[in-house]
Amino acid sequence: MTRKIAIIGAGLAGLTLAHRLRGSAEIAVFDKSWRPGGRLSTRQKAGFQFDHGAQYFTIRSDEFRDFLQPALTEGAVRPWDARVVTLEAGQHPVEANRDEPIYVGAPSMNTLPAFLAKEISVSCEIEIDDCRREPEGWLLSDRAGITHGPFDWVVSTAPAPQSRLLLGEDFAAKAGFDAVRMRGCFSLMLGFESSLGIAWQGAFVKNSPIGWLALDSSKPGRDNATSLLVQAAGAWADEHLEDTPEQIESHLIEELRTLVGIDGGTARHHALHRWRYAGTAEPAGENFLIDQENQLAACGDWCIKGRVEAAFVSASKLGQLLLDRL
Repeated sequence: MTRKIAIIGAGLAGLTLAHRLRGSAEIAVFDKSWRPGGRLSTRQKAGFQFDHGAQYFTIRSDEFRDFLQPALTEGAVRPWDARVVTLEAGQHPVEANRDEPIYVGAPSMNTLPAFLAKEISVSCEIEIDDCRREPEGWLLSDRAGITHGPFDWVVSTAPAPQSRLLLGEDFAAKAGFDAVRMRGCFSLMLGFESSLGIAWQGAFVKNSPIGWLALDSSKPGRDNATSLLVQAAGAWADEHLEDTPEQIESHLIEELRTLVGIDGGTARHHALHRWRYAGTAEPAGENFLIDQENQLAACGDWCIKGRVEAAFVSASKLGQLLLDRL
């Protein structure tokens, strides 16, 4: 009998797991957003385009490269030949040490999850908020009051705090969540009428409320409209997570002016996005969390390290274990 597996979350971890299991089980993927991708996300507005979640990623393992090879061949993933520097107020830019290529989705970061989701059934705009065990299996309820299932296994690929709530107190591996400390982030999107005259495309920032700057319009396949992405530093974002959008935007625009002399107040387009769970300050220290008796599991980049490839590794290793048991 074909086993039925529910995967909650259609970011890279959820899509990786679905790919690993699809030939051996009946897979249902649910995501609360309007399209797959999670933090591999892109926003387009007023002629400008911003990757307001993950900025780029590396490919360090043969397994990840093999997984991405179809996307690389199709051009859905391309290298970003950016000049990346380190900035600090009052100091000259310093070339950042780069010993490996960096990659982005093309023509947008969201192109990669869209490519991966082509052969996967993903139910979007469905927020699962409860799972309960019945004699016939696991039943999932969404915020609209609709029940889905039954399923033999339920896997959450949501951020650790959300996965913990969803899988509940009876999840045998719940102690694994205790080690995880996630960080928030603010992404300020600024679109300008003309070029900014900067000699770099990406910048790590030290000792500042800003942690990263990217000229998103320099990424492969993008339009030429000058799109600058300003991301807050993780520690600063955590301290200001509940500030108003106006306060955050004002802080970051002032810091941008001080740091590189760019007046964000002159931008033709500006928008702010808050990520409550963006990065991982302290990971779980395990590849995934699993309760084999109850047939529940959780995986994601927060299990290992807050990188794109970590999401792949976590889901891939969980997928292999599940395949051995199906």
